[in-house]
Amino acid sequence: MIKLIGFKRMIFLACLLALNLSVLGIYFSSIGPMLDDVTSQRDSVRGQTAALREKINSIKKDMAFVNDNMSKYNDLKDKGFFLNQDRFMINRTMEDLRVKAGIPSFSFTIADIKDIPNVDAEAVNYRLIDSHIKVDTVVSPLDSNIYMLAQEIAHSFPSAVRLQDMNLTRASEVTEATLNDIAAGKLVNFVNATIEFDWITMVPKTADAATPAGAPVGFRSQ
Repeated sequence: MIKLIGFKRMIFLACLLALNLSVLGIYFSSIGPMLDDVTSQRDSVRGQTAALREKINSIKKDMAFVNDNMSKYNDLKDKGFFLNQDRFMINRTMEDLRVKAGIPSFSFTIADIKDIPNVDAEAVNYRLIDSHIKVDTVVSPLDSNIYMLAQEIAHSFPSAVRLQDMNLTRASEVTEATLNDIAAGKLVNFVNATIEFDWITMVPKTADAATPAGAPVGFRSQ
C-alpha cells in the first residue's frame, strides 16, 4: 500500500513537472516574445516621447527668441535694412542730399553690388549686400557744405552706411574776380572733394538684388 502511494506521488509529481514545463514552453514560445515586443514598443514610445519633448523645448526656445527679437527686427525693417538696393532710389537719395547740403553740383558712381560673407545671414537664407558709392566732381563754394553732405549721408540712406573715405583740397583762391562771379550768380568752386561710402542691406537669397528695378548695376550719375 505504501509503495502504491509513493508510486502515485511520483506520477503526480511527474505530471506536475510536465505541466510546469508545458507552461514554460508556452511562455517562452508565445508570452515571452509578446512581453519582449511590448517592452520594445514601450522603449520606442519613451524614445519618441523624449524626442518630442526636445522638439517642444526647441520650439519654445525659438518662440522666446522670436518674441525677444521681434521688436529689433521690426526696427531694422522700418529703417530699411531689408530693402533691395534700387539704383533709382540711390539716385533720388543722392539728389535730395545735394539739395539739402546746398551743393550746386556733383557726380557719383555706384559700383556693382557685391555679397558680404556673413554666417548669420546664411543661417536664415539671406544675403548681406553692399553698394560702394563714390561722390566726386563736387562744385561747392564752401567746405562746410561738403562736411554737411558727409554727415547727412548716414541719415539719408536706410539703415547701415559706412563712410570709407573723404578727401578735400582747395581748388582756387578767393579773389575779387571770383567774388564778382558769385555776386553774378555764377557757379564758383573753391573746394575739390571726394567722398566714398558703402550702403549695406540684407535681402532674401531669392531676391534678384544684382539687377534691381531693371536699372544698370554700376553706373555714373551727374
